Amino acid sequence: MAGASEGTNVSGSVMLGSAIYNPTYAARPDNTGHALFRYAARADIDLIGSRLSIPIDVNVFTDRDQPGLAIMKPTEFDVIAGVTSTWPLGPGAIEIGSRVEHDRPIDQGTFTQTYVDVRSRYLYSVARSWAELGKRGMDITGWVTLGCFAVNPTYAARPDNSGKALLRYALHTELSILDDLLSFGIDGIMFTDRESAAFTPSELDITPEIILHAAPFELHLAYERDLPLDRAGLIQTYAYVLGAWNFDFRKEPDPVETRGQVHSP
Repeated sequence: MAGASEGTNVSGSVMLGSAIYNPTYAARPDNTGHALFRYAARADIDLIGSRLSIPIDVNVFTDRDQPGLAIMKPTEFDVIAGVTSTWPLGPGAIEIGSRVEHDRPIDQGTFTQTYVDVRSRYLYSVARSWAELGKRGMDITGWVTLGCFAVNPTYAARPDNSGKALLRYALHTELSILDDLLSFGIDGIMFTDRESAAFTPSELDITPEIILHAAPFELHLAYERDLPLDRAGLIQTYAYVLGAWNFDFRKEPDPVETRGQVHSP
């Protein structure tokens, strides 16, 4: 489950998505516009197998409020890069690492969001311990994450860009059936605000999704809702469809609990 313990490799995905419903989800870090298209790519560069990896994520958004073909022109650029190490632990695997993220506007505005974090993630697959579930072509997979924004000059603790995030609590669970042809997943992320109650959640991002998976392709239909928890404020909501092409230079399929990590933007 923890992946190869040696060797080099590059795996990842290229994604294209579009909002099919978007009353409030912004197209820039300063919460202006309404996101329409999402261009994204992800790469995991294994230097010593999964024991030492460099993850890189890039997200680009466009604004549906722009005139004509300008709706395809990028308005926001987000990049996340870091270093991780993954090891077997009990029935699953533990990943520890650090990442830096920078979100910036492209066409207008000056507001940016940046942080450096440290985080730990426990990955699990129920079918690894319950063989009968796997024999029926089913599995329950996911991960639990705890992270801390070690350096955070600007990354917000709420959808309205108020506060500064301190802690990240996250849970992802996915039920796959029909030998992973169809999956139902839910992703939840909570942040806390270092400027108020450091351990009490200030924001919840919740994303249920349906996934069709026919390697190396995936199709995601998802609904995301980001809302403040400790006070009234902006709620960002949108539904989107996203297609992904996954690649792996080893020519081996990734375990179900590690592939298809379409992160919430």
